[in-house]
Amino acid sequence: MNKGKRMHGAAIVILFFGRIKDFLIPLILAFVVGGTGPNIFGFRLVFPIILAIMLIHSLLYWLTYRYSIEEGELRIKQGIFIKKNRYIRRHRVQSFDVTAGVLQRLFRLVKVRIETAGGGNEPEVEIVAVTKGEAKELRSMLLNRGTTEVDDTEAEETEEKKEEELEAHPVDYQWKLPVRDLFIAGLTSGGVGLVLSAVLALFTQVDQLLPETFYETTLGFFVESSIFVIIILIFLITVIAWIISIFITVIKYGNFSVVKRGNDLIISRGLLETRQLTLNIKRITTVRYVATMIRQPLGFTSVYVESAGGGSSDEQLSTLLLPLVRKKAANEILNEIVPDYVIEKQLTPLPKRALIRFMVRAVIPVLIVVIPAAVWLPFGNWLLIFIPVAFALGWLRYKDGGHAVTKRHVIFQTRHFNLTREVVPKKRIQSVEKSHSLFQRRMGLCTFTVSILSTAGGKSFSVRDMAEDDGNDLYQWYSYEKETQHEKG
Repeated sequence: MNKGKRMHGAAIVILFFGRIKDFLIPLILAFVVGGTGPNIFGFRLVFPIILAIMLIHSLLYWLTYRYSIEEGELRIKQGIFIKKNRYIRRHRVQSFDVTAGVLQRLFRLVKVRIETAGGGNEPEVEIVAVTKGEAKELRSMLLNRGTTEVDDTEAEETEEKKEEELEAHPVDYQWKLPVRDLFIAGLTSGGVGLVLSAVLALFTQVDQLLPETFYETTLGFFVESSIFVIIILIFLITVIAWIISIFITVIKYGNFSVVKRGNDLIISRGLLETRQLTLNIKRITTVRYVATMIRQPLGFTSVYVESAGGGSSDEQLSTLLLPLVRKKAANEILNEIVPDYVIEKQLTPLPKRALIRFMVRAVIPVLIVVIPAAVWLPFGNWLLIFIPVAFALGWLRYKDGGHAVTKRHVIFQTRHFNLTREVVPKKRIQSVEKSHSLFQRRMGLCTFTVSILSTAGGKSFSVRDMAEDDGNDLYQWYSYEKETQHEKG
């Protein structure tokens, strides 16, 4: 391990197909241009040339990528034209994520993602193809801190002993997502909108391949059809998109489980691409409860954690701890996993004078779009229904907003579309800010913001239009000056 190792040779294939996935739309365009365009300037060679470049780049990337652990740090050497050397000390490693996609599982390999504090939107290190034994060895060397630098043989024996102790540590708590709740998560995920957007985006890329007669027939059918038939077609398309969304959710979160061993949380999930994330409880900085518009009336919520490492881009750089759980059961589960974040206290609501600001912010953008559409478009009058919807949303945002404070925690609750509640320990807050605009100042309101350390280097949570006095109380609650005065008194 300390002499520098290459990834498994299968990494070439995995990297190649990964680049195809990342550049799928440009490749489709290249295929269309090469297949249907004139053979001028070698257009028909565009597609194979791009594939050849991707394959060569994957080969060179594999040849030039080496990793090792020396003197208590992970060392990465990479770069085809520009050589890069990265050195990551053990104490900076916050989480160790092991995944296995379809190709990795085909070759009996795994992918390793290593996160560090403030590592940014992407993982600090990503090794796409190593054996399970090599991943286990890396995890042992990087997550077992506190060893002094000794000779290689003694260090390996120490790490192996610690790994055996970790595996021998009894499971303190285990939670699995029930199959029924997995399907409910798919039904209520709201991913149907993303699926519809993806279908429309794909259609815009392939419309050039469709003959003009297709458009003439389709448009003629819609013109001759009744409104009822069109509504039925839209309904069927939505149902199909919903089924696809459920399928994606089941594939992504199947076999979801959380295991607590000492101070480590081991989060596993995935059917096709299995993922296992090891997260230290001491690195958690915030717990977030998120309930969508569909899930909230049904009594369900999702639970995320913010941490100094471990987030993913598809979860807004957070870590999904509980994909779907009954609101009443959430605290019972969290009390077993992260008891310091289980806080039940009544919220201080927003003042009544703030309601008008929430209404204005929700309605004005809708009016800007709806009124011109109602005037100029044939069926624009139908869009007027969004005006009362905007008023309702503004009222919900006002009603659901608020905060609560204990001696060691602050709780924020807000709504954009989803209802979100953040539980932030005082010791995890990096900074606080109380601000107010000219209009807020006139109404005696303010915006209060707390910032924490997270994967992306920092995250902020705010409550808008709280009473000025409440903002002052929160500021004093965080102020060390007040604590010092209290201790002296």
